[in-house]
Amino acid sequence: MFKCELFSIQKNKADAQAYRDSATEITAALEADGIALQHTTECSADAKKLEKLITEKLSANESDLFLFVNALDSSDNSAFRKVFYKTVDSIESGIPLDDQHKELTPKLKVSSVGDLGNGYKGYCFSYAGKRFIALPNASLTGTGLKELIRGGIAGANDVFSEYAEKYPDGVAFYDASGNEVDAGLNHLDPAGAAAPKKKQGFIRSFIPQKGDTKKQKIRKIIVLVAIVAFIAALIYVLEFYIFGPMRNNAVTSEIQTIAHNKDKDSGEESGPEQDWDALKEINEEIVGWITIPDTKIDYPVLYHEGDDRYNQYYIKRTYKEESSEYGSIFIDYRSTEGEKSRNVIMHGHDMLDGSMFAGLLGYSPKGDLKGDLEFYQDHPVITFNTPDGDAKYKIISVFKTSTRYEHGEFFNYMQGDFNSDAEYMNFVYNTRVRSFFDIPVTCNENDPIITLSTCCYEFYQWRLVVVARKVRPGEDTNVDVSLASYNDEPLFPDVYYQRYGGTRPEPLTFKTANAKGLVDWYDGKGNLEGSEDLTATIASNPTEPPTEKPDKNAPKPTEPPVITYYPVTYRNFDGSQYAAFNVKEGDPVPTPDGTPVMPEDDFYTYVFDGWDKDVAGVDFEHLNVGIDIYPKFTPVAKE
Repeated sequence: MFKCELFSIQKNKADAQAYRDSATEITAALEADGIALQHTTECSADAKKLEKLITEKLSANESDLFLFVNALDSSDNSAFRKVFYKTVDSIESGIPLDDQHKELTPKLKVSSVGDLGNGYKGYCFSYAGKRFIALPNASLTGTGLKELIRGGIAGANDVFSEYAEKYPDGVAFYDASGNEVDAGLNHLDPAGAAAPKKKQGFIRSFIPQKGDTKKQKIRKIIVLVAIVAFIAALIYVLEFYIFGPMRNNAVTSEIQTIAHNKDKDSGEESGPEQDWDALKEINEEIVGWITIPDTKIDYPVLYHEGDDRYNQYYIKRTYKEESSEYGSIFIDYRSTEGEKSRNVIMHGHDMLDGSMFAGLLGYSPKGDLKGDLEFYQDHPVITFNTPDGDAKYKIISVFKTSTRYEHGEFFNYMQGDFNSDAEYMNFVYNTRVRSFFDIPVTCNENDPIITLSTCCYEFYQWRLVVVARKVRPGEDTNVDVSLASYNDEPLFPDVYYQRYGGTRPEPLTFKTANAKGLVDWYDGKGNLEGSEDLTATIASNPTEPPTEKPDKNAPKPTEPPVITYYPVTYRNFDGSQYAAFNVKEGDPVPTPDGTPVMPEDDFYTYVFDGWDKDVAGVDFEHLNVGIDIYPKFTPVAKE
């Protein structure tokens, strides 16, 4: 009985769901055909990622049949080449060559398994006892997925039986002229392949020599390029992981020493925690100081009145106004009153060394969509001090959300000003229904809040957000964290449910939820006047700041119109970038200059046949989504 590793390629939602719906039925059918399904893996059609995944599975050595469903979407072999070229090349380059074969070129025997419906074919090959079968998208063939799989396996078995004697290892060998050699050489001698190679030294190993085969020269050139790339990468790593963090730590330590400089010998315990006179002498735009115990978050907070959505001064500047990838913790321009705003929105980078706002990820680590309740219980209170006084803030919400409209209904958590108490409480309600945790902290329309934001990477341009409200005069700063619990159903953007399944809860407004008795944390006056409608503006990636600080006496800039740009990337045959554009929403997609090239192989040359713009649901004349576009090539057989 064959042990099978099945890969469900995620090219479109319908075919992926079709496999999930019939997985049990398919498993039973495979078993009836003498195939035991060991694992099923959902994966993308990215050639490099697929090659890495297959290599890992081959190393485990658990299966002898690798079956790829919904993998191909062309009636010729172009889809197979695009998806599996990296896997085939990786296997071929790893074939051991003994003395009989060292001047020959090995090629896997890739064969069609025949028409599986509507002219769409499957393909198969084998190597060292492992069989690989790639099947077209079921929806294109007009055949049920179970029948398609069984038919594809049957067709592949016929090919494997036919080739068993001539190509026992699934490999054919070719001489320097491109002619297939005698079938007797298509079998590798394990003893010869395992024989130790003679040491050649650096020059013969890595510098192309006279007498090298074409494949050897290419390999050596690639190795040389890799060595140069490694040296460049090493320089970058040293800067990014060692020298950069050292400079940032020095700058941070300097300001922390100044800010916390107290006369310990005087015994004076009263007064502000920070030395604001000293801080203002350094930079008058230092307006606050934020601290979360047991994390690296202990930084000045800066506010630059000249910021707008396209220019945020301190995103890549220190408090000394020096250029730095670390930037500063700064207040968003939408908090128009700075540190006095009703909602003080603060941004900070998620740095790999744990500095800046990377400490926020303790509440919900990278890749996590549940939250770390224990970390919250150990860190329920944030300190945010300003020249007006020291203050504690109790966390009321921790959530992850999108900054992209295309991810579904958009919640603009970066709203610093509000038109009414009703709008403000609806905003607070929207943060709490998204929270990973049900937190035992009350809140009402008289409570100012802070919102801390940093990058997270579960989806494209997502953010981790922590919201906290100010401790009231006379209120205990402690929180009974034993009453905190996980939120059974936090609200996510639509893209979350598209990937992980489930039904998105129907969002309510604060007034509606409160009237239904669904709000147990509100302790305000009720009967709030005004509209609950929230301001919906798209969050944008901050851009490079201007070189000069704007005049503080100049009129404050108004909010620019909302303009969305979508990334359009043209790819080469191997998936690398050919050209890239940012296309304004509703505009046509431009076509790059030049002609991409696909290298010839032993059998074909390839003619560029235009860019593949036949993508379901995408209007290339009025773009409304980001997209990758691949070239189409027509294979032309060599004479």
